[in-house]
Amino acid sequence: MEATSISDTRPKDDHNAKEVISKLLNGKEKEWTAVVEKRGPLGLLDLPVDILKGIIDHLPHTNDLTSLALCHSALHALTIPQIYSRFDIVWPERANTAEPRTGVDALTYGLATLVMGEEIFGEAPIQREYWRQKNAAKASSSNDLSIAHQRKQEEYFPLPQRRRGNHFAQYTKKFSLGNGPADWVQEYLITKEGGKMLGTLVAIAVARMRSLETFVWDMPTGVLRDVWLALSSLADRGDGQECRLERLWIRWHDNSAADPSTPLVPPPVQISNVQQMQHATHASGAGGAQASIVIQPAIQSHATPSAVDRVEHPTFSVIPALKSLSVMDIDELPYLDEMAILIGRSQKKLRELRVGIARHAHDQERDWVNAWSGEGVQQVDYSTTWTAHSKIGDKRLGGVLGILVGRVYNMRRNFETWMRSKGMGSTIDLPVASGALPAKSEEAGGSAEEARDDNELDAESWSESATPVPGYYRRLAEQLRKDYPDGSRDAEINRLLRRRPPIGPMLNTKLKLEILELERVPLSVRVMLDAFDWRVLTTLTLLHCNNHEQLWKSLRRTYTPRSVSSSNPTSPNGKHRRNSLGNRYEYCLNLKKIHTNAVSPSLISFLKETLAPNSLEVLFLQEDRSYHSSVTVDAIYRGPLRRHRASMKKLMIDSSEKSIDDHATNSTRWKRWKLSREIITFITSGRMSSLRELAVTIDYKDWHFFLQRLPQIPHLRSLYIPYIADHAHGNNVSPDELALQVVDIVTLRPDIELCYMGILTKCFEILENRSSTYEGGSTAAPPHDGSGGPGGGFGGLGMDEEDEDPDDEGEDEDGDGGGMEEDSESEGSEGSYDEFDDFGESDSEEGDGCGGPRLRLREILFYDDKVAIFKARHGRL
Repeated sequence: MEATSISDTRPKDDHNAKEVISKLLNGKEKEWTAVVEKRGPLGLLDLPVDILKGIIDHLPHTNDLTSLALCHSALHALTIPQIYSRFDIVWPERANTAEPRTGVDALTYGLATLVMGEEIFGEAPIQREYWRQKNAAKASSSNDLSIAHQRKQEEYFPLPQRRRGNHFAQYTKKFSLGNGPADWVQEYLITKEGGKMLGTLVAIAVARMRSLETFVWDMPTGVLRDVWLALSSLADRGDGQECRLERLWIRWHDNSAADPSTPLVPPPVQISNVQQMQHATHASGAGGAQASIVIQPAIQSHATPSAVDRVEHPTFSVIPALKSLSVMDIDELPYLDEMAILIGRSQKKLRELRVGIARHAHDQERDWVNAWSGEGVQQVDYSTTWTAHSKIGDKRLGGVLGILVGRVYNMRRNFETWMRSKGMGSTIDLPVASGALPAKSEEAGGSAEEARDDNELDAESWSESATPVPGYYRRLAEQLRKDYPDGSRDAEINRLLRRRPPIGPMLNTKLKLEILELERVPLSVRVMLDAFDWRVLTTLTLLHCNNHEQLWKSLRRTYTPRSVSSSNPTSPNGKHRRNSLGNRYEYCLNLKKIHTNAVSPSLISFLKETLAPNSLEVLFLQEDRSYHSSVTVDAIYRGPLRRHRASMKKLMIDSSEKSIDDHATNSTRWKRWKLSREIITFITSGRMSSLRELAVTIDYKDWHFFLQRLPQIPHLRSLYIPYIADHAHGNNVSPDELALQVVDIVTLRPDIELCYMGILTKCFEILENRSSTYEGGSTAAPPHDGSGGPGGGFGGLGMDEEDEDPDDEGEDEDGDGGGMEEDSESEGSEGSYDEFDDFGESDSEEGDGCGGPRLRLREILFYDDKVAIFKARHGRL
């Protein structure tokens, strides 16, 4: 009976097994049938194609991919898309290159591979079609096709049919040219032969990269016009698919050398149309007010011809809509006008914007750098989209930011439309007629900014009004009521409206950026508040930006948290939090990452009072050479540090003085924000449970106290200590010895996840290896010379610097595993070498001869692309 029941259930089990297998196969029945029919053990090539692709996607190193490509034609077809998915050129460090640079570099070799397409040689397609038709006509007219075939056979040494090039460029998703030593990079300036050749090769290669998603040109050599046109051609795909280009990163070169020795003399102007203006001054108060001249639009001179002639054109205006735009070291006005068109084209798609003004352009206080306001200045020339024909001069309304948002947000027209709706008319001429608002820089006159802040609309009136009306407009409206009596105001306004048409189109779009990073950009508070959607912004970086204090004041007053009753519904854009008294507040901002080198009391108040508790994740506070902060480290501790202790993931508090070339200075300003024992106790208490990266300065008397409390923050992954005050050895401090002390703590507490350490001027990586057993049962490492070469210690066992994607912490999140790279930071060379080998070797390991986990320390270059605090230590984008 028992055997019968078993046999009865067997068909049901087989049926269920088939159903389960059918579900798991998910349409792969043919592949499974081929595997089942194969007799004997399965090999690697017997696996389905999708599984092979998954395996290849996880290979960490390009050398592994090239080895597989040489093994089999099937593996070659699978690995080629991975090998050529990224084209990265990383220049070696000058200090780590002993031999002179000779031969052809990897940049030229790589481009030569990508430009040799299958159709690159021979005649144009229309010419080939013409000769094909002509030969076919000759063959048909002879009524004997064999005659044509016989003639071809009679040719001496006929050309064989072969593939002349390749189609590898279609797999490239990221193209990146990194920066390198200045004397090497200067060879590729676009004004030199090498630069022209490089630009031509890049243009040919980029035009064939139909899958290109990221284009990075970080070399300060200039970008040839042909490259811009090649990038523009990516939008004209013949396969019906959309353009995949999403990220663009450009670093411009110093174009001041191209300026003419003698500036052009402007035409004479009529004295009656000249108006006095206050010259721009820094928000910090440095520099006195200086009178300058502004020319009315009717006679304002054209842009200097040399300003357009010495730049490549067109540039950004021909690029398709982007998701991320980063432009560094801008020193010419036409670049900004071109960027304005691209931002206008990308207004619904753009999520990341990084803008940096060149140091020499900022220090020279060029007119287009300063943020101007008042009569006689405009954002962009709305009469043309061909930036070479711009006629509005260098002084721009809102400065750099006003230009960038000029095709999205029209400051003039929005103001005028609002005034008309209130029956007050245009404000373009009224302030000048009354003498109340002459044209001036927005950075001049701190009292004017304070007056504007006092009249700023609060968050409630901002959110409840149907049409948002910034406080700037409210202040001007009140000024108009005072200047014009009720009897004469309406008549004067109507006369002015009939006399002058509106300036530009009605534009009131807010850019929904998630990341905004600015360097040396004088801030126009009006543009910052009105042209950007602050409810969406999550990352804000302000480096060397004047007028920052007024921005924090305005943000704090505009987005002050409001008390919300329990009966009110939750706002879709706001976050409700309860304070210690049980009151509920609605927070409108979503900022999670802030980096600035100008720490003012207004910033500390903003971080403490405006943002929701435990919402800030990244806080990098540094000090600029030109800005002396009055904020103490205790204020930082009692302000944002305590309020956001549970959410803080990355923290940097650094008051050291940064030189232009990152060289060490003799300044002792770094001691200002030296952590006290109370702050160290708080950080290492375990209450900052999300902390992963920490960069601080401590006193040597607190060094061992910090080490003892390190096990209480086992989740810390990266540590950077740029300075240690009052060390017992004075200035002869050994970073290696300090790093070894940290490794001792990690050895005793294996649960600590610390991996990267930057101590003083050196960077280290803690590696965990399993030791090998040698003759005699000892687990000690074999002796070596410390060179890290073959057979030397653990030189071949550690994780190589190329083993992980260097873009994990960077702006590129493509996740591609392969790439064409010229990377000098390989193990055992160029500053990445093993100096210390064996740590944590216990007596039990020596006795039983079993290989256990052991720690070793490796000195490496600073992982700027992997660790955020290492990258932020430079204080620049």
